[in-house]
Amino acid sequence: MPHEPGAPASAGAPFGGPPPEERRGALKALVAIGGLAYAGAIAVPAATFLAGPVGNAGASSGRERWVRVGRLADLPPGEPRRLKVIGEERDAFTVAKDQMLGAIWVIREGEKIRAMSATCPHLGCGIELNDDKKSFNCPCHASRFALSGAPETGPSPRPMDPLATRVVDGWVEVDFRRYRDGTAELQEIAG
Repeated sequence: MPHEPGAPASAGAPFGGPPPEERRGALKALVAIGGLAYAGAIAVPAATFLAGPVGNAGASSGRERWVRVGRLADLPPGEPRRLKVIGEERDAFTVAKDQMLGAIWVIREGEKIRAMSATCPHLGCGIELNDDKKSFNCPCHASRFALSGAPETGPSPRPMDPLATRVVDGWVEVDFRRYRDGTAELQEIAG
């Protein structure tokens, strides 16, 4: 059709639709909203990961994490025993049952139990009982600890990490925690 004089030109908008500037503005708004939604989908899990476990998921939450480690009757008085800590391992998205969380040294003192982490506070190597059964040794850098957990020699910056214990219906339970290596003070880390 020929253009009639006095009639407005459509400026390229087919069939009376919105002009191209309005369509570009709407498209820019949709792209911006989509970008924000995508960024949020990445940011929320990332923030959850950086913040650490939630609820009773781990020691970093400050909550107790009691794990059953053995029977009181199976522990001879005064003799250190290395026990595995097996329990639920949680992260922001999953729960894995029956996982090896770590190891501890326990010593029965009457009806009470004293427990210490079997992880060396120096650099995280496994602490072993010496052949004389009167002290502990870290084979990585020669730290030596008394049965009380006090450091005797070597580079360990602190004693063996103590853990709270309790006896429930004849079972020994430990409030399992992990601490940062290489520091003089106990700094709890996630679980």
